[in-house]
Amino acid sequence: MRIQTFKLWMLLPVVAAGFVSSAAQAQHTFRPYAGLALTNYSIKFDSNGFPGYANKTAKSDYLAPTIGFTWVSPQRIFVDASFQTSLSATHDLWKDITSQDQDFSRTSYTVTGGYVHVLSGGSTVSIFGGLTGGKSTLNAPRPPLGWSEDVFTSFGPFVGGAWGMPALGGSISISGALALMAGNWKDNTPAPNTFDADAKSTVGFSFGAGYTYRITPAWGVTADLKIQNYAYTFDPTGTAPDYKVTENIKALGARVSYQF
Repeated sequence: MRIQTFKLWMLLPVVAAGFVSSAAQAQHTFRPYAGLALTNYSIKFDSNGFPGYANKTAKSDYLAPTIGFTWVSPQRIFVDASFQTSLSATHDLWKDITSQDQDFSRTSYTVTGGYVHVLSGGSTVSIFGGLTGGKSTLNAPRPPLGWSEDVFTSFGPFVGGAWGMPALGGSISISGALALMAGNWKDNTPAPNTFDADAKSTVGFSFGAGYTYRITPAWGVTADLKIQNYAYTFDPTGTAPDYKVTENIKALGARVSYQF
C-alpha cells in the first residue's frame, strides 16, 4: 500500500514580508537562512485502504533542519528556495504487529517567486507561486511483512498570497496557498510483486504565520507556524474501490537569517 510531502512550505512569504521594506529602499538583496522546526507528521488511511493499511494512521514527531535563501529586487520581485530534511525519527504505522517503532525520514524542497506590494504604513501584500516536492520514507518490519520500506514522493505547483505589517518591534505576517499535487507510492517488495501506485492529482492547502525581528540591520530571527493538509485519492486496478490517504503536517520553527 501507500502515500505522503507539500509539500508546500510557506517559508518565503514570511521571510519576504519581514524584510521587504529595507529591500525596497536598496538594491538587490540576498538573504540566506537556516533553522529548525519541531514537526508533527501524520498519514491517515480510510476504510478502503490497501489490505493492512485500512483505517490506520502513521504518526511521526521530529526536528527538521531547514536551509534556504531569499532574493529581493528593488522592484520587490522575490525568489526563494529552501530545502528541509528530518533528523532521527520513527513512525508507528505498524504498532499492531510489532512493539517497535520503525524508522522514518522525510526531505522536501520549495522554489517560490512572487511580488510584494508595500502599502501605506509599512504593511505589505504579496502574491506568489512556485513548485514544491517531497519524499517520505517509512520503514516496515520484514518479517512478518514482505517489504521493508515504503516511499512516497510528491510534486506540484502552488499559488498563494500573504499579508504583513510592522508589530512588536518587528513584523508579523500570514500566508496561505493552494497546491495541485501528484504523488506516487512504492514499496520494495521483490519483483514482480512490487507495489507501485500513482495518486490522482489533488488540491491541498497550506497556512503560515510568522514573526520576524531584526537583531541588527543585517541579522534577523523569525519564528513561524506552518500547517499543510492534502487528501490523495488512489485508484486501484480492477474493481477495488478508490481509497483516500490524508496527509497532515504541522511545524513550529525558528531560523536565523543574514542580509547581504
